[in-house]
Amino acid sequence: MAFFSSAFHISPFLLLIIGFCGGTMSAFFGIGGGWLITPVLNILGLPMPYAIGTSLVYILITSIFGTIRHSKLKNISFIIGIIIGVSALGGILIGKRIILYLERQGSVDTYVRILYIFFLSAVGTYMLFEKKHNYKSAQNTKKRLIIPPVLHIRNNVNQVINISLITMLVIGFFIGFLQSTMGTGGGFVLLPILIYFLKFPVTLSIGTSLFSVLIAGFQGAAVYIVLHKVDWRSILYMIFTTIIGTYLGSSATKRINPDKIKILFAITVLCGAFAVLFKQLDFRLISNIVIFSVAIFSTLAIIYSSFIKKAQ
Repeated sequence: MAFFSSAFHISPFLLLIIGFCGGTMSAFFGIGGGWLITPVLNILGLPMPYAIGTSLVYILITSIFGTIRHSKLKNISFIIGIIIGVSALGGILIGKRIILYLERQGSVDTYVRILYIFFLSAVGTYMLFEKKHNYKSAQNTKKRLIIPPVLHIRNNVNQVINISLITMLVIGFFIGFLQSTMGTGGGFVLLPILIYFLKFPVTLSIGTSLFSVLIAGFQGAAVYIVLHKVDWRSILYMIFTTIIGTYLGSSATKRINPDKIKILFAITVLCGAFAVLFKQLDFRLISNIVIFSVAIFSTLAIIYSSFIKKAQ
């Protein structure tokens, strides 16, 4: 058991709660769960490089379970997932170098938190207020510039979508960079890209995003394992409850209106941005309350809307 020993002291009870919430939200939103796990582990006491490495390994494990479930539900475009996942490697390697440099400079925590605050706020705000814009942009979908070569992808409602291969490679590189610098799978950015830019149905976007996160996750996790920046004890505790959460989250995607999924996702990531902001401002208690409240509230909202309310 020496392999699972840790120099960091985090309550096992809190890790079990976060594992369940992370697994549920990961499978429900198709985002890997790293956007939540990384700041939570940092808030609870892991140095940022360890929080990133631990989160990436956790993402890999949750993505495996989630991908299996969504594959059975036919929610995955494997071609798109493979292209994005493989092209993420370049971004991962560059992001790793930046993190190691900032760690030597002693400014890595501030840098990563600023990234979290910016991207979570931007994604959450856009998804919360995009409805009118989305209806207008949907009418102009055919006018988009598509750079050849072009892939013709059939989605899960039997529609053909034309997608630029170069665009997919750029998106993959960007997702890999976010993964390596923020300890996320990049799914919280990839999900809205698939929904709003590529016009994928919501459920197909969720499964494809999670599959992309899985492929890129192998690369990102390997980088930090080699660097010995992983707290295995935290992963061991979280994974017990993650398995249950993953099953519930993936099943819930078929039971709730897609518009409600987008709204809940937007609110969740916005609250996550506030939690990271409070941590950066050194309001540790408030940060802890906000991050755990959003994790628990979002998980309970998913369970209630998808299972309890449906049964009434």
